[in-house]
Amino acid sequence: MLGATASVFNQEVPHIAVVGAGAIGCALLPLLGKLCAAQVTIIDGDTVELGNLPRQLLFTPDDIGRPKVQVAVERMRAGSQASHWQPEFRFIDRANAEELLLGCAFVVDCTDDLPARRLIQHACARLAIPVVSGAVHGKQVQVSTQAGTRAAEGSFFSGRPSEEQEGCDMQAVPLAVVTLAAALMALRIEDLLKGGHGLADHMDLVDAGTGRWMRIKGPRAGTLVDTPLSPEHFA
Repeated sequence: MLGATASVFNQEVPHIAVVGAGAIGCALLPLLGKLCAAQVTIIDGDTVELGNLPRQLLFTPDDIGRPKVQVAVERMRAGSQASHWQPEFRFIDRANAEELLLGCAFVVDCTDDLPARRLIQHACARLAIPVVSGAVHGKQVQVSTQAGTRAAEGSFFSGRPSEEQEGCDMQAVPLAVVTLAAALMALRIEDLLKGGHGLADHMDLVDAGTGRWMRIKGPRAGTLVDTPLSPEHFA
């Protein structure tokens, strides 16, 4: 697995797709801009709203109504000129996912939406592209990496999502928790850029309220618990 994952980073300037320019995307993009020189495509079909401003720090009141990807690209071009930033103003869906992601060294999923995350991970598995995903709920963080192999499809997200999993009220998520998710994703991305596996097939679950942390492997590899989230959870 490690060789297959590392082999996609032989290109001098990797092409990275970041899907989602919301709270997690806004926190991650400045970190990504400092990791390496890259060609980065930001994919999102949403526009800036007033309610976005407290947790999406790339945007200001003057940006309300504008495409998030366009504003994000402007901010990133000003702050990270070593990389080439490209906006893609549309939502990813079943019809365009493989078209948008084809040729990427890896994909960063910042959608924080389980149906979208499953769509992205299935498309990446078919294209044999690694994908780093992050999500938040309340004070909890979930970060995972899917290996860049076709066998990885559906490794973490299978079955029918519950109503609670299909969305998250970002107004209830502290900005610090969003920042934590982005930082953990950036660590995995940095490892991938250096030719590592980015903790592929491992998911980190963090409760920022209690400080508890759990790391699990994908269902194909069994379960490994480092630090249980609750005393009742055992390996």
